[in-house]
Amino acid sequence: MRAGVDAFGYLYAIATVGMTFTGLSVLTMILRQMLGGRLTKWDSFVTRTWVELGFMTAFGSILAPLLILFGAPAPIAWRLASGVMAAILGRWALTFPRRRKAVNPTRLAFQVVTFLVAMDTAALALAANALVVPGELLAGVYAAAVTAILVGAGMLFLFAFVHWYDAAIGQDQPKW
Repeated sequence: MRAGVDAFGYLYAIATVGMTFTGLSVLTMILRQMLGGRLTKWDSFVTRTWVELGFMTAFGSILAPLLILFGAPAPIAWRLASGVMAAILGRWALTFPRRRKAVNPTRLAFQVVTFLVAMDTAALALAANALVVPGELLAGVYAAAVTAILVGAGMLFLFAFVHWYDAAIGQDQPKW
């Protein structure tokens, strides 16, 4: 139980960073819109992606502590939260290529494919945490997987930002 309690503070910090990331993402898009005109379907998709990942991080960070506060035994709470997050993240990552193709039919960039593999791996880690991970590792695996969502979102943000910068100085439309 001690490891689960220690994880609470870390997860609350990750929730805060996730919500800050969401706000920064939206502000970045507003600034881009102010500098470049109208909001395209592509811009809306990218913003929505960042917001979804930020909220997913925040939700994942508070879910297990909330279950424990409502009286669920710690191992059950970590496993249940892991299962819920595995389903949410897994579905999100598996449908991402189709959703992205609807607004940008170009091939996925290597960095985006790497991001999707990382998100699939995090979803699999969460599924394993829900089913087979030993009790003393539950909080750590869960926290690492939720952190991976945030890190992946940040990397995707930086990748898109670099491509938008390239487009702003005269190169082609972003390709991710």
